[in-house]
Amino acid sequence: AIVLCGGKSTRLGIDKTQLIFHGQTFLERVVSQVEKVCHPVILVGDPDFSQHQLPPNVQWATDENPNCGPLEGIRVGLAKLASQVDFAFVTSCDVPLINPELVRFLFHEIAEHEAVVPVSEERIFGMTAVYRTKLHQLIDQRIQKGQLRVSELANSFQAHQIPVNLLREIDPELDSMTNINSAVDYFNLLKRFGLELPPKLQDRLEEKP
Repeated sequence: AIVLCGGKSTRLGIDKTQLIFHGQTFLERVVSQVEKVCHPVILVGDPDFSQHQLPPNVQWATDENPNCGPLEGIRVGLAKLASQVDFAFVTSCDVPLINPELVRFLFHEIAEHEAVVPVSEERIFGMTAVYRTKLHQLIDQRIQKGQLRVSELANSFQAHQIPVNLLREIDPELDSMTNINSAVDYFNLLKRFGLELPPKLQDRLEEKP
């Protein structure tokens, strides 16, 4: 699995990896969930990973082409894993409710395809998808041409596009592809599960409910 950790968290005023849910940081939570299905796990980004309690076998890497968005993180992760595995699941550090069974289902659907990508009428979920690791070469070509939209990636090769409604049997609220992007999102997440804002975060979030 590849966990993208490269966002600047400008809407939060705090590194999203350090938000806390059920006693774990978001990054710890995401890694613990995807590790139930995926080995190895590689983190791509530049947060201080030493601030988290992570398994010793977790790998990490940083973007090599700056200012290319999440597509560069996907490329780096696939390239690093290409010598180890044929396929990799891609997600981000801000989906604390990611469901391991949904990840497992996407892997089972790969067959002869180059990728398995959930889609709805409104969008393509290219950051909750499984890719062949060899695709890092094609992605590199797209980056060099300035084609940086992850949503366009699935249409550039043989991707199996799965309607998100089929995934609701596993993940009814599609939490696995719901990012926590703002303080309001975070407060709503805590409220949903009857949790209080951790004291150590009370003075660090720029937005208030």
